[in-house]
Amino acid sequence: MQKRAFTLIELLVVIAIIAILAAILFPVFAQAREKARQTSCLSNQKQMGLGVMMYTQDYDETFPAAYYYNNDSSSAGGYTHWSGVVQPYVKNLGIFVCPSDKNRGLAPTNFIGNNLGFGVPSGQTSQVPSIQDNQAPRLSYIANGAVLSRKRRTADPGNVVGIAAMDAPASTIMVAEMTDSVPCINGSSAASGVAFKTHRNTHTVKTAAGAAFTQETEPSGTPLMALTPAEANSSFVTCQAGTISHFTAYIAPRRHSDGANYTFADGHSKFHKFEQTINPINYLWGIRYYGHGNAPVYQPGTTINVQ
Repeated sequence: MQKRAFTLIELLVVIAIIAILAAILFPVFAQAREKARQTSCLSNQKQMGLGVMMYTQDYDETFPAAYYYNNDSSSAGGYTHWSGVVQPYVKNLGIFVCPSDKNRGLAPTNFIGNNLGFGVPSGQTSQVPSIQDNQAPRLSYIANGAVLSRKRRTADPGNVVGIAAMDAPASTIMVAEMTDSVPCINGSSAASGVAFKTHRNTHTVKTAAGAAFTQETEPSGTPLMALTPAEANSSFVTCQAGTISHFTAYIAPRRHSDGANYTFADGHSKFHKFEQTINPINYLWGIRYYGHGNAPVYQPGTTINVQ
């Protein structure tokens, strides 16, 4: 009996079917992998949130500063960062790196040698090579200055934030995902040369006059205004060229499936699309800027408070 083989046409049809199935399934597999990374990142942030809550219980229900100068004067003595003061409570440096961060976390602004064995991304150098900042050696997350205040030194106008001062901790972002773009975290600052300014904090407000808000240049308690989505999204673009129009440029708003994970001031963490977080009638960045004398935050173009 003569055996019948596949014809060339039949083989080509089978190959075409396999190619079509692959084209359909590969993006699904990629989405599944990213979903797993997003879940791992969310777990990291839940542990961070728990660590901060434990810290507050040891320090009279007061949140840590986003960072401060070790010498209470200038950056010359290095920084102590919120991730450094929380580390004794979480006892796990790995949680400060998001699996979807293309850099696998950036190193501190100041580090010695091989950065405690964790290495550094290509091109990153230390501002002061003899100082190791009290910060996670690789970092993918950034503090909201409304909660973890930019209290660099005693002379700065802001102050650290007490839990009792907050209106709704469960609805106020405390930690966001930090940008993996070096121009966006550095901006136009030349103070640190080519060191990456990973100690920084973020926010989504501007002055009531519309200018970028830098906490130490405004009197404590000065009213602020929420950014519009257009202003925030513009900052994510212009920062790529080193122009920081607003400090919101320091976050990664779309790291996971067009959104990102956020840790809230009661310790829980949740995924949100960025535009949801700055909705003025459901504003998640703090209806007051607690790290700046409880300054009210207004809806864009008004003197009506965000909600």
